[in-house]
Amino acid sequence: MRFTSKTILLMLAVLLVAACGGNEPATATVAPTLPATLTPDPCADANLPGEVTKVNALMREFDDYASLASNTPQAQLVVVVPELQRVLRAAEDQTVPVCLDDLKELQIKHMSIVVQTLLAFMGSSDTNLVNTGIAQARDLHAQYDIEMARLLGITLTVSTPAPTSEPAQPTATPVPLVTNPGPNELNLRNAPDFNSAATTVFAVGESTRAIGRTADNQWIQVQVPGQPDKTAWVFASVVNLSMPIEVLPVVTP
Repeated sequence: MRFTSKTILLMLAVLLVAACGGNEPATATVAPTLPATLTPDPCADANLPGEVTKVNALMREFDDYASLASNTPQAQLVVVVPELQRVLRAAEDQTVPVCLDDLKELQIKHMSIVVQTLLAFMGSSDTNLVNTGIAQARDLHAQYDIEMARLLGITLTVSTPAPTSEPAQPTATPVPLVTNPGPNELNLRNAPDFNSAATTVFAVGESTRAIGRTADNQWIQVQVPGQPDKTAWVFASVVNLSMPIEVLPVVTP
């Protein structure tokens, strides 16, 4: 078959049109969007106890060293105080969620007061300074405990005697009692002096009879628990007395 030049041109035109019509436009491939990973809320009810435990772990370590310090002679406190300072620095550096800001603030204030009081005591025998520091530290620790209980949903209650409508009956003269309120055990000493040897340990929550006091009201002479024939001394600011200390007679060591 013979093709004319006109036929050949027409066939080429058809082929070109067919070739162009067969190409599909390129379609961009869109990668699927992955959901963002959610960070757990540390202040959520399920996570909060774990965060509180991290903070309280340092407080418990500090309390252990504070207990050791309270039973250490003044001249040897130089060994214990650096450990207290180390725990304080760790507490300051610890990152906490915003819901634990108040707890951390109370913790650091308590630790700072304890360290400052011990440092001052190491360089001075001013018992008034020690009394003030111990009172402040105890108050801050109580506030810390209350805040921790609030975060964990625990209610701290103070037991009070039930009211009675019966008329009061005459009672015998109450016996003055000394109680260790905690949070640490205390040493009962042979003499009203931090450098005096310890005779026994006064357990947390334990009570014993108060016998007398020093003239400056800094020390209380007590009956050694379980040993009614023996006496010892305890620092007045770290215990609770069931009546004003001035009621006790002055005892000369």
